[in-house]
Parts: sequence; C-alpha cells; structure tokens
Amino acid sequence: MTEKTAPSVIRIEHVEEAGKVFQDTFNAGDIDGLVSLFEPEAVLVPAPGKVVAGSDALRETFAGVLATGARFEIVKLFSIHRVGDIALATTEWKMASNDADGDLVTVRARPVIVFRQQTDGSWRFLIDNASPFESLG
Repeated sequence: MTEKTAPSVIRIEHVEEAGKVFQDTFNAGDIDGLVSLFEPEAVLVPAPGKVVAGSDALRETFAGVLATGARFEIVKLFSIHRVGDIALATTEWKMASNDADGDLVTVRARPVIVFRQQTDGSWRFLIDNASPFESLG
C-alpha cells in the first residue's frame, strides 16, 4: 500500500507495489513525490549511456520528462527477488509523450531495478536501469 506521509513524500510499503506507486506518482505529475521514491544517492539510467545520480539530478530529469506530457504505464512485473533489505525487480513499462513536433512517441523498457528497504520498513529505488529498448514514433 502507498502512504503519503508528508507533502510530496511517498512511501512504498511493499516492494511488489513499487511499479504501481511510481506509475501513479508519475501520472499525477508529482516531481517531489517521484524524487522521494529514490534514495538520495540513487542512480537512474534513463537512456543508453546516460546516468543520472542524486536527488537534484533526478528532479531535473523528471521535470523534463513530465514537461512533455508523458504518461507512464507498467505493462508487466516479471519478478522480484529479495535478500535481506535488498530487492531486485524486473518489469516492463511503456511511456507515451509528445516529441518536439507534437507527434506521439511511445517508449518501452524492461528495466532491472534495485531497491533497498529503509529502517521504517518502506522501500526506495537505489538503482533503476530504465534504459528503453524500443521507441515507436
């Protein structure tokens, strides 16, 4: 279950729900909420060869993507494996947005994501290799 504990702070109570929590927060346009889903030193790989690290860089990246009017959808959760306070998830998502010409572009990815459980029992993204594998314009 997702619990909003303070303005723009979102908690992932169960790691199995992380994709849905991210999807709902993204589609609500909540940049602060998205950043709160990640550890402060988290790493995101949004495209091949591009690495974004830390809360400020994540905020800037999410703001840029949300400015395109993007909509995010989890297609499938393939697996989640846990060892202590670390979890590894594989999933598939798609995102539809408009390019600079206003044309609809759909991007699909099958990321591998590492989560870490926090001292309060919630989960946060630690490494998100979200690099898309397909772009349909």
